[in-house]
Formats: sequence, C-alpha cells, structure tokens
Amino acid sequence: MRPTARILPAAVATAALLAATAACAGSAGSRDPAADPAGSQAGSGADSASPAAAEAVRAAAESTEEITSADFDAVVSSPDAAGGEVTMTGSLSWADELAMDVTLDGEATAPGVPDEVSAVWLDGVMYLEMGEDFGAGFDGREWLRMDLANIARETGDESLVDVMSFGLERADQDPREQLDLLLGSPDLERIGEETLDGATVEHYRGTIAPEDAPSGTEEYLIDVWVDEDDFPVRIHQSYETDEGPVESEVTYRNLGSEVAVEPPPEDSVIDFMDLLGAMESGF
Repeated sequence: MRPTARILPAAVATAALLAATAACAGSAGSRDPAADPAGSQAGSGADSASPAAAEAVRAAAESTEEITSADFDAVVSSPDAAGGEVTMTGSLSWADELAMDVTLDGEATAPGVPDEVSAVWLDGVMYLEMGEDFGAGFDGREWLRMDLANIARETGDESLVDVMSFGLERADQDPREQLDLLLGSPDLERIGEETLDGATVEHYRGTIAPEDAPSGTEEYLIDVWVDEDDFPVRIHQSYETDEGPVESEVTYRNLGSEVAVEPPPEDSVIDFMDLLGAMESGF
C-alpha cells in the first residue's frame, strides 16, 4: 500500500477538526437578537434567562459586525475516533465569507504527515499541506484541496461533506453565529468577573435548547468571555455526540488584524476527488 492510502483518513480527520473550531454551532442558523431588546428571541425557556446577561451577549454579538478579523488560538478535544485533541493557531476573517489560515498540531496526524499541518480555508474550499511523503506520490504536489460543493455534487453524499467539514459549509461561521446561538439559551446567565491574559472580562454561560442545538449533539453548553470593549475574546463550547464528548475553545487576539489568505500555487495542489480516483484505480 502506498503511503497516501494511510494518510488519507488523517486528512479527512484533520479537515473535520479544523472546521469544528469555527463551526460547532453551524447548523443552528442565525437569528436577529436585536429584534427584541427584552430577549424574547432567546428560545422557549427565555423567561428564566437573565435579561442583563442577554443584553451583554447581544452587545458582544453586535461588536463582531464592526471587528471582523482576528488572530486566534484554539483547542479541540474529541473522541479518538474523531481525531483526539488538536491545537490550532492562525488568523481568521468573517467579514464576507469565512477565510482562515491556520497551523494544526495534534493527534489527527498520521505516519507520513507532518506533526504540524498548515491549512487554508477560502471561498468554501479547504487546503491541507500534507507534506513531502504525500507529495512524493503526486509529482511533488503536497497540498490537498477539498472543494466541499464539488464533493457533494460529484459523490451525491451530503453526509461525507458533513464529516469532512463539520457543517462549516452550511452557514457563515463567525463569532456572531455562536453568540446568536447563545442568545437562544433558556438559562443564559452571568458567571462573574474574571481575569483573562491580564485583562478584566465578564464570563457568561448558557445551555442550548435541544431544538436549537446542531443535529447529533446533546447537552450543548456555551461559555463566552467579553472584554471591556464588548468583544467576545474567548468562546468555549462543549457537547455530547454519539461518539463521545467534544470540547472546543477559541481565544481571539490582535482584533482587527489584517488577514490575507491565499490559496497555494495550483501546481502544488491535488484535488480530493482526483485523489479518490487515483486510489480507486490503485494508483
């Protein structure tokens, strides 16, 4: 078996975990929390949520319309079958469409794949730099391209796309999406004042109602830490899946930093569908 055949599962796991960091709340859809200042849009149990906490989270959501880029650090912890624990660092823009340039390090890698994997997300396409061993089988092309819309069209299997992207293609995945989801919590509350990286922040928490949570998840909890400028500088999400518990935490820094995301050179890329075809033909 050529090394590529062993590397492919790691590529898919890596792609899913990358997307999970930005997209855990993807299938819940977006709301207009400003439509009701009293917070009546905060789900079926909204009467038990704190109006003051809802107002603070609403202000944080609105701040993400003014600041639409940042550097970030993230950790995703999931069951071994889904890739284990992966740490990430990079830059992210959510002004129009999601754009992301990130380095991953963790258990999603495999023999022949570098310990650190560079990844780019742009225009609904994910690129993963798989390393020299991978490229050796494809004329030196070390980048794997995953065009999710094309994969869905060619395979007719939406579930495959969901596995690879963790739902990232279904919505604009930015901090506001996650805060809008939190505003639907029936028990949104202020935890209190804390210190984060030397700065004073306010900590809020809420449990997502089952009807609002992404499909396939249970016991969905979101924590957010908001700085003095009403920006959500950290978002932590945890939930149960059929395979076990999943947690993700993203910390934003250098708010408003310029994010320039470019795809890798075309001659360094092999498309996922071409890779599948090569594997089916036995190379």
